Amino acid sequence: MKKNQFTSISTIYKLTLELAGDKENEFKKSLIYFTLAFVSQGLAFGMFYPMLKSMFAETFILSNTFLYLGVMALFSVISFWAKWKGHDFDYTGNIVEISHDIRTKLGVALRKMPLEKLSRYKTGELNSIFSSNVDESVLHMGMIASMFLQIIIVPITIVIFTFFVDYRLALLILLILPFAIPLYNWKRNDSNKEKVEFNKANAILEADFIEYIQGLPVLRAVNKVGVNAQNLHDSIAHVKEVQKEGLHKGQIPFVLMGILIEITLLALVFIGSYFILDNSLSIITLAAAVIVVSRLSEPLSIFLGVVSVFDIMDSAFNRIKAIFAINPLIIEKPYQEAETFDITFDNVSFAYENQKTNALKKVSFSMPNKTMTAIVGHSGCGKTTLTKMIMRYSDPQTGSIKIGGINIKNMSSIDLMKNISVVFQDVYLFDDTIMNNIRMANQNATDKEVEIAAQSAFCHEFISRLPAGYNTTIGDIGGSLSGGEKQRISIARAILKNAPIVILDEPTAALDTQSEVAVQKAIDKLLEDKTVIVIAHRLSTISSADNILVLDNGEVIEMGTHNELVNNKDKYFDMWSAQQRVKEWSLDA
Repeated sequence: MKKNQFTSISTIYKLTLELAGDKENEFKKSLIYFTLAFVSQGLAFGMFYPMLKSMFAETFILSNTFLYLGVMALFSVISFWAKWKGHDFDYTGNIVEISHDIRTKLGVALRKMPLEKLSRYKTGELNSIFSSNVDESVLHMGMIASMFLQIIIVPITIVIFTFFVDYRLALLILLILPFAIPLYNWKRNDSNKEKVEFNKANAILEADFIEYIQGLPVLRAVNKVGVNAQNLHDSIAHVKEVQKEGLHKGQIPFVLMGILIEITLLALVFIGSYFILDNSLSIITLAAAVIVVSRLSEPLSIFLGVVSVFDIMDSAFNRIKAIFAINPLIIEKPYQEAETFDITFDNVSFAYENQKTNALKKVSFSMPNKTMTAIVGHSGCGKTTLTKMIMRYSDPQTGSIKIGGINIKNMSSIDLMKNISVVFQDVYLFDDTIMNNIRMANQNATDKEVEIAAQSAFCHEFISRLPAGYNTTIGDIGGSLSGGEKQRISIARAILKNAPIVILDEPTAALDTQSEVAVQKAIDKLLEDKTVIVIAHRLSTISSADNILVLDNGEVIEMGTHNELVNNKDKYFDMWSAQQRVKEWSLDA
């Protein structure tokens, strides 16, 4: 499909069947019922011809008029029954089931999606896809499908019926089609562009709104709320402009369609009158044709409005399909699980998507089982990227990463991550109870086991002081707790998981002295008999590490113990000396 070209009706039909999934047969059945309903409705309208002719015949026969009226009533009953059966598809909850199924599949896709791909999406974008885009994708499968078929099938049935009455009147009615097609194309092109732009603008707005809410304390501190919240203000204004432009462009085809219907009626009356004067058409037949075309004016006038719904669906489902199209990382055969937990990087190079330079360059080293390895270096040198690669954030372009001698590409995500606990510098806690936040690491843990983990992480005391203890709800992102308290709960979570590999991303960097002491005690408990990787900025905290890696621009430029690296008098020595001078300056001051 070309850029900005609208999707054809046949493609939308195929797309709809794809959406329907297991409900495909039920949806097809509903379309058959709707088709029967609107053919019957068209035939009921068509009965105006013989009924009016019978009513105004020179010799009025009441039984004939009642016969045609009865046939019209029969077709109307069939139409009503078939529409009722057709709407069973949405009345019985199939659309709800389809929406649920799509969201479930999206959840699975996100769970399997490489984290590198996931990081490209803002939270608001994903929220928009999960909520409004799913609903928009299935919107047309109920009432809108019925309306679209009614607008198409009823006029076609009437035109065919009219051919049997007077082919000239049928041809006059058909004149509307050559003019309606370019109007349809015009509306669909504009609608497609507008819906794509609106979905993009709305996703950006949702993302900026969530960012605004989460960052409101910071924004207030720097006086960037209200009219000063420029990003959110710009997003709202952009959505407004997209909507205004879409409404302005969309009105012209609607107006022209209305004019076209009026012209058709005038042409029908004018030319039909000529046929009457020529004695080749009865005035009753023309009157019936005018009544029928007048009855069709309303559905034809809303035709363009209905078909634009397909562009909403098309744009929305394309955003959903973009997520489905992202392939999970391949688990290579043979599938294996690690039994020991030494970690080896062998000539690993990695570049983030759409980045020209490598974040890691031919990195090679080993971390023996149950030892501590520290990673140091300036900001942006590749420390966090290195730890992400252990968790298979993405696959390296070259080289391999092994745990216990097994390539992590041969491990499922579940088998890999059950062996790794991570304590981040920025802790994320869910808006749930403290008990459930800790238990996330082990769903089968008893309340007592959760409490023991909390005691080991030195957070049992402050939890006990809370109004509901472990059943206290901590608020969105753990907002009701201090930084040190959140950090200790995340450590309790890691202790409860009891994974053999622990990754620490400078967990004490943003804490005050008192909190740092408490968190450091919790960390010491966590690290017992584990293979530990710690990212450090304060070199004094990792001087006892078994091995220290010094990174610079994605390369390991030094490796060794603290004493060895200090004696080398190279990059690490310069960093150590600089930090010691800062301490001395502080003491002198």
